Amino acid sequence: MTDIRLSTIDLKDTRFKFSYGRDNERLRSSIGIAGIVEPVILLDRKPYIPVAGFRRLDCARSLKMRSVPALIVDVPEKEAFLRAVHTNIERGYNIIEKADILSRMDGLGFQRPDILEQMEYLGLHPGEKMLKICIAVAGLEPVLKGFIFNNIASLRNIELFLLFDAGERKRIVRSLAGVHLTESMVREIFEMLHILRIRKGKLTGADIPALPDAGALRAHLKKRTHPVLTSLARKLKAIRDKMAVPPGVDIRVDPFFEKEYIDLVLRIKDDDGIRTALATISGLAEAGHLRSILDLTKGTIR
Repeated sequence: MTDIRLSTIDLKDTRFKFSYGRDNERLRSSIGIAGIVEPVILLDRKPYIPVAGFRRLDCARSLKMRSVPALIVDVPEKEAFLRAVHTNIERGYNIIEKADILSRMDGLGFQRPDILEQMEYLGLHPGEKMLKICIAVAGLEPVLKGFIFNNIASLRNIELFLLFDAGERKRIVRSLAGVHLTESMVREIFEMLHILRIRKGKLTGADIPALPDAGALRAHLKKRTHPVLTSLARKLKAIRDKMAVPPGVDIRVDPFFEKEYIDLVLRIKDDDGIRTALATISGLAEAGHLRSILDLTKGTIR
């Protein structure tokens, strides 16, 4: 290990950089207090080429440090690439970083067995289908990568997203920008968009409008893809509006009306609560409200 002047390092050469979406603020603060504890790795070229430690180098530059502790290696580029990957493998890589690594390996001419082996180290299922998905992710525009990074964690949802064409992906991103999404919401929205795509051949702006929240978009899509469900949901709401249900009683219906039963959920604190809840359920049954809901779930009403 030796101290190397920053001016002798080619900081613009990022061929071994795989960092995406990581904040340097805490690291910069730590280096400002204690300096660089772990040396960066540099390839022995003139100027030196960074192999590992890009974030430390960025912090050193912003802190106006003149030199950094470094380990100099003189190895072939492919070996340096693998060293760069495995130097940070314990910290874990996000999906954008994994995709970038595998795409670059493919571009550098690594043999398929070597790439598949690295996929296992990265926690991915080693196979051509997964590799194809990762290479496609690596080739996306920055705004689409940002959308995946911020909103899509599951590989299944990423696969669904990639089935849309370039224009459709941009429309989806614009529609969902700033909207809080869960994995289940993303999957449901993508699946309904695919139904529309199959029916129409191509999605337009009218299919993916900018709405205030994911629930509004989901309702919009459900109305277009499942008109019968929309009608049933409207009838269910009308029945609920006629019912005087206290806070301690909840009547739950399968959102797709595929289950021929309903769930009654009771929140009870004492014996009086039990008697009150049972009396409420009995009253709802006698008034025919529960029967009306059951008729919806069993297909009697359409």
